[in-house]
Amino acid sequence: MTSNITVNTQNSIRIAAEKILRFDPFALPSAVYDADIIILTHDHYDHFSPEDIAKTANDSTLFVAPASMAVAMKNAGIPQ
Repeated sequence: MTSNITVNTQNSIRIAAEKILRFDPFALPSAVYDADIIILTHDHYDHFSPEDIAKTANDSTLFVAPASMAVAMKNAGIPQ
């Protein structure tokens, strides 16, 4: 069961199940554009990295984040 879970670094986690879930993408080695859902926990640099989010998001990715991150997400060009 844990073979579906990848810890990239720190709290950056990928879960491959029925959907691909990404939590706080950070320090990703390459672009894969595979996330169905990206969950962002807060706006510290190692949890909210627009560069790494861009490596895993695609046109249909759903973002889940606290309302307090709305401005940071907008400034980074991330759909809300």
